[in-house]
Amino acid sequence: MKTKIIGIVETLKEKHKERLARVQQDWKKEQAEHGKRSDNYISDITMFSKWAYRVGKGYYGFCLGNVPRVWTDMLDEFLCWLEIQCPDFEIHQVKIKGIKVRLYLGTKTNFAIPDERIRSEISQLQDLLCLSQIQQAPIRAVRKKRQNNSRKP
Repeated sequence: MKTKIIGIVETLKEKHKERLARVQQDWKKEQAEHGKRSDNYISDITMFSKWAYRVGKGYYGFCLGNVPRVWTDMLDEFLCWLEIQCPDFEIHQVKIKGIKVRLYLGTKTNFAIPDERIRSEISQLQDLLCLSQIQQAPIRAVRKKRQNNSRKP
């Protein structure tokens, strides 16, 4: 009988299952209530203050903006795991690109992390932390509305 090896992302997904489900249900309501607050970039400050020593020289670090708190917790746990797996890793950038959290990570000698298993875990985490699961309004509709407004005399 073959046993399935569970990766860090599956472990995080199981650990934070209830919080992730709550975020999917309450994201729009939470944005309406808290979207006007001035702490939209608390996640960036929190992550950067902890992981600044891992941000490579000349790289940006974190640009997450207003993401659910569970996401920053999962990212933090993932980076702790990565530190054990790849002691010389460095953070190039962690940001929202399109609808996904994108992690640009490398080592001090390579632009990309050479271990295929770790790259697979990074890809799984990016797929898990995706705004399309919780955001209802498509980007195209916003662009179309802007175009229509700019055409009016």
